[in-house]
Amino acid sequence: MAGRFAYPAHEALQVIDGALAAELGIHRFDTPSRSKAQLFGMGGPLGRQFAIVLGNTDVTTGYHPAKQTRLLFERCELPNLPGIDVCIEPYQGSRIRMQQDSKLATPNQVSCLVADETAMVALLRWYAGRANPALGSLALARTRVAKAADDAGFDLEVVEEGGWMVFRSTAFPARLGIALRDSENYSVGLSEEAIGLRVEDEFGIVPSAERSPWAVCFEVVAGYEKLYALIQRIAAVARALGQEGLRDFAKLKAQATSTTEVMREAVQRVGQDLFRRTLIQYWAGKCAVTGLDMVELLRASHIKPWAKCQTDEERLDVFNGLLLAPHLDALFDKGLVTFSDEGVMYRSPLLSEAQIETLGLNVGDFRPLALSEAHRQYLAWHRAHVFRSYAAGVV
Repeated sequence: MAGRFAYPAHEALQVIDGALAAELGIHRFDTPSRSKAQLFGMGGPLGRQFAIVLGNTDVTTGYHPAKQTRLLFERCELPNLPGIDVCIEPYQGSRIRMQQDSKLATPNQVSCLVADETAMVALLRWYAGRANPALGSLALARTRVAKAADDAGFDLEVVEEGGWMVFRSTAFPARLGIALRDSENYSVGLSEEAIGLRVEDEFGIVPSAERSPWAVCFEVVAGYEKLYALIQRIAAVARALGQEGLRDFAKLKAQATSTTEVMREAVQRVGQDLFRRTLIQYWAGKCAVTGLDMVELLRASHIKPWAKCQTDEERLDVFNGLLLAPHLDALFDKGLVTFSDEGVMYRSPLLSEAQIETLGLNVGDFRPLALSEAHRQYLAWHRAHVFRSYAAGVV
């Protein structure tokens, strides 16, 4: 039994003070320097208590002699969970027996040893449900979040970091963090600002201005359905930013058996098709300007044209493109419209007021595009080399 339950108390304490504190609403009754046992509450100031037995050494030294983790709870029937061993004798430390704020003195006490972190976390989540019914469904909520992430392609094992469930994928480098505020409200963190910009615009959610461990943090996402849809879009944008198309194109060029003009044209067609697929993924199958969602009509418009690009990285860069309705694609390609760094459409003076009206190019009818810094670099090139800013001709 001793070997099975050799989970050091100081390791357990770090978990309780870290990830679990935010998730389960755990608050301290003690300072970290107290020895022997430390008392915690959950479910509000009058909620249920539990304690962890640390031993007799002054913990200000950072050394905890307890080689096992013993948890004390208010009297209840502990669940039959793996890695839990109920203690027969009550714990009689003075912190538990004599302090006024303690609810754990015998006979109002049950205690157990826990084998490892997994067992302890499962037990405290169960106890949190007794302390606060709103937290009772957190285990189910975590399972649903994990399923949504798995469905989206976050296929690596979930990692716990400071109260966040952190999801990763073998398909792209972006990381996703989910923290449960309660069973139906979530905080979402993203490792890449460009992904946040895209989904912020689509979902109408505002990132938090508070400091967080993430490049972008959405403090409150309400409801599982919205969270599920958001995670799917985050993964799709992450794939687009991960340049899957560029990798596929590089493989195709390496496999080309000749360098004839016919072969070069064939390779270019495949590259442009990969570019289109990436833009459809990034822009969610909608025209970046009008929101038209008939994908078969939409065009993948290079900002800096294919022929003018110096490298395949430029040609296949998702930020070097806009998904546009056919008439906007033609106008953009001919330099009759462009966009400012703020995403506002500029119209060439070559277009008459009648033509603008016929084409439906009233700027006030469109929201500014949600652009990243990488988009702006290409658009600066378009304004300088393609946009026809004077009636006399191309500038």
